[in-house]
Amino acid sequence: MNAEIITVGTELLLGQIVDTNFAFISQRLAEAGMNIYYKTSVGDNEKRISETIKLALSRSDAVIITGGLGPTVDDVTRAALVKTFNLKLVLNENVLKHMQSFFDLRKIKMPQNNLSQALVPNGSTVIENKNGTAPGLIVPVDKRFIIILPGVPSEMKPMMTESVIPFLKEHFRSEGILKSRVLKVYGLGESRIDELINELFRFCTNPTIALLASHLEVKIRLTARAKDEKEADELLSKLELQLRDKLHENIFAVNEDTMEKAAAMLLTLKRLTLATAESCTGGLLSSRLTDVPGSSAYFLRGAVTYSNQAKIDTLAVKKISLDMYGAVSKQVAEEMAEGARKLAGSDIGLSVTGIAGPDGGTLEKPVGLVYIAISTDTEMLSKEFRFSGERIWIKERTAQSALDMLRRYLLQH
Repeated sequence: MNAEIITVGTELLLGQIVDTNFAFISQRLAEAGMNIYYKTSVGDNEKRISETIKLALSRSDAVIITGGLGPTVDDVTRAALVKTFNLKLVLNENVLKHMQSFFDLRKIKMPQNNLSQALVPNGSTVIENKNGTAPGLIVPVDKRFIIILPGVPSEMKPMMTESVIPFLKEHFRSEGILKSRVLKVYGLGESRIDELINELFRFCTNPTIALLASHLEVKIRLTARAKDEKEADELLSKLELQLRDKLHENIFAVNEDTMEKAAAMLLTLKRLTLATAESCTGGLLSSRLTDVPGSSAYFLRGAVTYSNQAKIDTLAVKKISLDMYGAVSKQVAEEMAEGARKLAGSDIGLSVTGIAGPDGGTLEKPVGLVYIAISTDTEMLSKEFRFSGERIWIKERTAQSALDMLRRYLLQH
């Protein structure tokens, strides 16, 4: 089965938003063993949308469209579809009731223009939107299907997963499946990873291996083609074990898991508590830790001590240490970590201090210089880092490195 994706929105063409919908939809289709040969983005123009739909339907079994289903004048996807195939719109009472309850629940009067979203092409199948008002639509056209979904990712994703994929599997036969697994690596650069796994790279054809580098991690994507999910998982798991044998603890997560989740799992497993002290990250470290549900079980307190006086008053950092070594130093990082631990009464104190830039650096202490420290009642560990890039990148790398340093400490103790 061949599928094609059309994403609608002038903002996509202007580069004002990133087209994440295409990535999500194409991944789900590939996992279901369906081919994707074309993808088009088109602006909010009824004529051009119509031309794009006709071209897509001439070469694909199913065309999936996202965007342009809202109630405003620039939402013209449904109108383009109706005119292209001379369809008749009818009021769908179930959609209307859903929309009314959506607004009633929020104690908001439903605007009149939302009523247009309850008009659906005659003969189409409605896909319930659990997170919004615009329904999805499956429209049959000469034994092929046009599937229209909202452009809002939080609305589109469950509709795609729960309704569209099962529908396509029911109506089209797929020759096996394509499934991917992503291993996330930190502490090794892309070229070093390539050296370590070069033999697997050269001789592994199913699953295949691809490296995807970013400023926070390197992703190793494994993709297997198999007759079913069980066989795909077996192929992926065998290769994952081989990669772990090469990369060891540098692999910190799989698929959607994060560094903070990896640290959280270890803190929970070892029944240890944590407190943080931050300077250059301004709360980013504690924010990431508390992004994990249930973090109150191990995360006791976070202190953002940006000024020297705050470090003295809150964390009991010695003034003489600040005068002699400066706020960005190994000595101050260690005192911050110890101060956080004692203040919170936690098992572990984790601190970061650095120069995020773009100003404030010197030859001796350049922008990107960071110190991270871990304090326990028996140990003190600290490490110097040198990061580059924009201010936000330095802050993000500092938080990532602090979480990684915590993760590695917990793995060893």
